Amino acid sequence: MRRTIQIIVFLITSCFLQQAVAQNIAVNGKITDKTGTAIAGASVLLKGTTTATSSDADGNYRISVPESGAVLVFSYVGTNRQEIVVGTSRTINVVLEDSENVLNDVVVVGYGTQRKASVTGSIATLNSKEMLQSPVGDLSNTLAGRTVGVITKQPGGEPGSDAAQIYIRGNSTFGNSTMEPLFVVDGIVRAFRDFSQMDPNEIESVNILKDASSAAIFGVKGANGVILVTTKRGKAGKLTASYTFNYGLSQVTRLPKSLGSYEYGVLFNEAKLNDNPNAAPEFSLERLDGFRSGVDRELYPNTDWMDLVLGGTAARMQHNVSLSGGTEKTKYFTSLGYLNEDGLYKSLNYKRYNVRTNLDVQVTNTTRFSVDLSGRLENKLAPPSGGIFEHTMRNPPIFLAQYADGHLASPGSYPNPLALVSPESGYNRTSGNYILTNFQLAQDIPGVKGLSVKGVMAFDRNFNYNKTWNTWVPLYVKNADGTYGTTAPSQSSLSKTFNEGQGLEFQGHINYENRFGKHGISALALILQKENQDSRLRGARNSYESSALELINFGPAENEVLSDDENKTGLRSAAFRLNYDYDNKYFIQGSLRRDESENFAPNKRTGYFPAVSAGWLVTGEDFMKNISVVDYLKIKGSYGKLGSDRIASRFGYYNRYDLVANNYPFGGTLYNGLTPGAIANPNVTWETSTKTDIGFETRLLKNLIGVDFTYFKEDRKDILATRSLSVPLSFGANLPTENIGRVTNQGIELVLSHNNTISNDLSYYVSGNFTYAKNKIIEAAEAINVPAGKRITGRPNGGYYGYKAIGIFKDAADFNNSAKTSAFLATTGPGDIKYEDLSGPNGAPDGVIDDFDVTYLGGGALPEIIYGISGGLNYKGFELNFLFQGATRSQQMLTQNASWAFYNGGRVTEEWLDRWTPDNLDATLPRLSLNANGNNYVTSSFWLKDATYLRLKNVELAYTFKTEFLSKLKLSGVRVYANGQNLFTLTDILNVDPENTAANGWYYPQQKTFNFGLSVQF
Repeated sequence: MRRTIQIIVFLITSCFLQQAVAQNIAVNGKITDKTGTAIAGASVLLKGTTTATSSDADGNYRISVPESGAVLVFSYVGTNRQEIVVGTSRTINVVLEDSENVLNDVVVVGYGTQRKASVTGSIATLNSKEMLQSPVGDLSNTLAGRTVGVITKQPGGEPGSDAAQIYIRGNSTFGNSTMEPLFVVDGIVRAFRDFSQMDPNEIESVNILKDASSAAIFGVKGANGVILVTTKRGKAGKLTASYTFNYGLSQVTRLPKSLGSYEYGVLFNEAKLNDNPNAAPEFSLERLDGFRSGVDRELYPNTDWMDLVLGGTAARMQHNVSLSGGTEKTKYFTSLGYLNEDGLYKSLNYKRYNVRTNLDVQVTNTTRFSVDLSGRLENKLAPPSGGIFEHTMRNPPIFLAQYADGHLASPGSYPNPLALVSPESGYNRTSGNYILTNFQLAQDIPGVKGLSVKGVMAFDRNFNYNKTWNTWVPLYVKNADGTYGTTAPSQSSLSKTFNEGQGLEFQGHINYENRFGKHGISALALILQKENQDSRLRGARNSYESSALELINFGPAENEVLSDDENKTGLRSAAFRLNYDYDNKYFIQGSLRRDESENFAPNKRTGYFPAVSAGWLVTGEDFMKNISVVDYLKIKGSYGKLGSDRIASRFGYYNRYDLVANNYPFGGTLYNGLTPGAIANPNVTWETSTKTDIGFETRLLKNLIGVDFTYFKEDRKDILATRSLSVPLSFGANLPTENIGRVTNQGIELVLSHNNTISNDLSYYVSGNFTYAKNKIIEAAEAINVPAGKRITGRPNGGYYGYKAIGIFKDAADFNNSAKTSAFLATTGPGDIKYEDLSGPNGAPDGVIDDFDVTYLGGGALPEIIYGISGGLNYKGFELNFLFQGATRSQQMLTQNASWAFYNGGRVTEEWLDRWTPDNLDATLPRLSLNANGNNYVTSSFWLKDATYLRLKNVELAYTFKTEFLSKLKLSGVRVYANGQNLFTLTDILNVDPENTAANGWYYPQQKTFNFGLSVQF
């Protein structure tokens, strides 16, 4: 009987299964946005079940559903969710509308996410597509012009060392502190380089937290703003694969216009006679004629050193392979990236390998486990010499660089830059290995809706190795008989440095989110502990007799250098954040973080950092229903306190001593000793930043126009500095770091945007962002007797000070009737720079230019205003995107080879053709001189140049092939593109890039890049 029942049950079950299978149908279609662009990774869910899939890279999906009564739910981040009843049609194409104003749109914030409408802080977002448009090796250079509130300066363009300096809303500290933001990747604080050397293909978005409300959850680390990076994660559905490749060529954005040998010789003779009218000319007429005619370039050289060393092109190549997919239980994303950048000379190259795997596992219905593993290998090859740019900028054209047969020439006492960059000169090899991990376990609490707990552990490990071998490169002098003589050989040197470090972080989270009718509540409680440690070992020897073995042991021990450093840091924190909204219209957020930083004495380690913010969704009110012109309007404001414990000198509460090597003789032998360091200060603590924000966001005319406006103010107190401005040098000891400074910083941010879809085939957008940030030093512990013109209190942080130039002495009468510089009376005359007589010892002008006439000249090198203008056009499969970026209200104080003629026996640039002579009294530049320490080269407004610029930062032209064509090739998406970076720059500053930070011009110049690429989805 039992066996009979089992057979009957089996037969009945089989019938039902057959019937169920027979009643299922396959539905397919394509998911696009309003412009017709395919949406990859959109979710397709059979409502009321766990059956789901996602669209592929071309927007196509396929799902099995019951034949009748099925409802499909289509959703994607940033779009409106749609529910569609399955009818008789087996093909359902879906257009998902942007959900920019939808309350459920999600924004990544510190240690979590929030609905867009409930965000009351100031957050700027950069998406993956925007980052991929910029062909740069360093991710920090993608922020310029794209994100409001972010001020950047890129000091140079050397591969592997071309990072931008990032300031969120300007500069509000001085002394030994830093304005570098905090970098957080998937909830874990990382180093700047861990961010800047990421592959953009593995990033979903970058969010910049600028105000107290959004950044206060980071407490003592958040005063400078926070950059949050969210990496890509897998989505349920079939495996999708993508491959991207791009190849580009880079060249210098601009080179100084140096004069050739003939002009150099003429001007050199003139300068020599200006200094001494009785001097014999340096260059004879015969030699000048040789330079001008160019009949024999070995005998009469005309060398453009800048063009020889930096005037070529350099190749760059990038590959990335990404895999994504999974089920509702297990999702994965894997990325493998490769970057290879050559320098402008053969001995410079940078290679980087990036790998990332993000795995998400739904262990049970209430338990989730995530593992993020990422690694990075960096290898850089560079020349061993550090003087390449000095001598490339300095060397005059009258010296030969290379003979026709390839021998490198000796330019007399000048180093030959071609020898410095030659592979024969040795090498500077650096390799870095980085492993970053992130493990997270989240558990929903049964029986309490919206309550969950999460544990996080992150472990990082890095190893860095550098080996520098510097050896002699022969330089030749051609004899009259055609043979060569060489310069005296120099002995080789070797250094090796090994660094290793590790970090361990634990986090515990309690999260709660629920709605009770019109009341919405979400809360976060967090505890965190983080430890970092690193060590460095360096050994060096020089005067090697042989280059056969490049090992430390084979160098003479008497010239040995050995150093060993270890460091360890720790942080313990707790934080709480509470969000409340009423009827999705009124929002309030409060947060509090408690930090303990080991940088300070035990009784000064603990700090509390609160913040509060509120928002009002005005368009949620009934009285706005009939105002059709306004689609969305939210007013918001925030106030809070943050901190910064990132100071250059740690453990200032201890008395310290510095090691002095081989300085104390006992019995005829030198011994190491100690010398007192800075005086201890047990009261030193963190800087405190109080921030206030008020702003609004609005969308008008059916989302055609968008306006975002914010006014911000920061009051940073307890800035860590020394009393060097008030304590005389005769004090005799190193001053301690104290909390004595105060700076205010305020400004506005404005974003204007316009998006329009003309048809399914044609759409366009244009957007502009504007940031103005102006700071002022309120307290700096200055001495009370500092002259008013030299005081930094009440003026911008980082301002320039010097003499105020008011022209050039036109003639003897002008010279005799004007105040003159007291230090250079014997060498000053007509044609030299004239300075304003501002005051004397008694305060009134005294007819003498001296230290009392030094005054404030300008606000400094960091722009007070930075802006970006971007736009794009989409027509069928074609895309055209552009970005202009500019800055103003910034200056550069140029010195030495960046501006002065013949500095250190060096070159002279084109603008010096308009110098003062008795026949050119209205010249723009003073008379020529070989005296670099004279009247004309003191620090003054004459050499302070306006660094305003407008740069075509990026242009991209792309085409995405149609599905019909790709299906024949078994591909789901192909996109080809060409883009360029830093294509042209409009600026009045000469000889240097407007973002340059080296006053003397000795730097690897910024690059313009022309790039071609391909992206394929499988």
